[in-house]
Amino acid sequence: MTTTHLLSRLRATVGEEHVSSDARTLRQGSQDFYWFSPILKPLLAEKQADVIVRPGSVDELIAVIQVAVETETPLTLRGAGTGNYGQGIPMQGGILINTKRLDQILELTANYARVQAGTLLHTIESAAREIGAELRFFPSTLQTATAGGFLAGGSGGIGSVTWGTLWDEGNVLGATVVTIEAEPRLLTVTDADELKGVIHNCGLTCVIVDLTLALAPAQPWAQYVAAFDDFESALRCGEALAYDDDLPKRLITALEWPIPSFFRQLVKDGACPDGKAVLLLHLTLSPDEVQKRITPFGGSITWRSPHENYGRRGWQLSDFSWNHTTLWAIKADESFTYLQDMFDPGRVHEQLRQRKDRYGDAILEHIEFMKFGGRMVPQGLTLVRFRSPEQIRELIEYCESIGIWVANPHTHYLDEDVRWNGQPILDARARWDPHGLLNPGHLRAIEEI
Repeated sequence: MTTTHLLSRLRATVGEEHVSSDARTLRQGSQDFYWFSPILKPLLAEKQADVIVRPGSVDELIAVIQVAVETETPLTLRGAGTGNYGQGIPMQGGILINTKRLDQILELTANYARVQAGTLLHTIESAAREIGAELRFFPSTLQTATAGGFLAGGSGGIGSVTWGTLWDEGNVLGATVVTIEAEPRLLTVTDADELKGVIHNCGLTCVIVDLTLALAPAQPWAQYVAAFDDFESALRCGEALAYDDDLPKRLITALEWPIPSFFRQLVKDGACPDGKAVLLLHLTLSPDEVQKRITPFGGSITWRSPHENYGRRGWQLSDFSWNHTTLWAIKADESFTYLQDMFDPGRVHEQLRQRKDRYGDAILEHIEFMKFGGRMVPQGLTLVRFRSPEQIRELIEYCESIGIWVANPHTHYLDEDVRWNGQPILDARARWDPHGLLNPGHLRAIEEI
């Protein structure tokens, strides 16, 4: 529990209006989307911070860290709380630092954006497009996610079909971080090896103050939904588009029926015919050019939006892609959860048939095409009708037995996520958080020492 003395010090540091300790705010402000997992839901439902602090400057942020170190109080970092894995949930209470007041674009050029951690990705995208640039990639939570939260908890998203992930060379150019020490150090991190202690660290190694993301030239993205008689036809068409290196592309999403039926707005607009698999596409092609590309696979355009409407108010096609697909499914049927899996590009059709033969409609296929380590891969966000934790474990074991690589979204331990950077995370934590105050409880290697 927080003490009157701790609350008094924090209020003196950031202002009374930026310190919250009432039950409702603590409850809402401590959560993320861990409840996508019915396994994590009972484990994390009651976990929350003892106080939420919203610093408005780097000096205030450093002062809050000093208070935490002096009082040996755990610290949890939070942007918008749009993560799905529970790794940003305060396991031992303490202080939650919400960074959303640190929201300044510090430098913007045609090639990069240097921004404070709490800056909304949507703000960066809008500002970049005004000067003829755009984010290389972003999560489906573009409208609400912060840059620091994406760097610390994300990996890829819309645009990864061209640019890859946060780990791929040239996408993250640097970060400024603060150490968790009695005299916090402000460090500039640009070395690729040292950045491995920052990227996807889930707030467990340092506090991200600002970051520099590479930008791409802005493109006139048009949006399309294309329908196909079966999922394999949609997938093969998606492959043809994804592997065309000369084709500008920002989104290629393949969805098995009945997933499209969960998208209320698209269904209302006639974009999702009954029984049809679909592709969601962000391309620079004209409607005639798109139809020419999809006709050999039996596809037809069922919905489109011209590039003039791209990024304007209202929903975008990306709102139905990546893990937003999972959210729509859960809204339609609470029994759904998901896996994150990656297929062998040379065996994807064989792997899908093997898994479908075994599990039938207990799983529904959702493929996002993306580059990973410079190689185009079909990335799965497979929908699963949940029955038990044992079912999920057996499904993961079977996937791995046939060569499907699984990033388990049903654990809150960072070091049980195969995407984590391994020893560089542990080394960075030892260097930058020697007291172990950054959200203890999310690294099994440390918990078991």
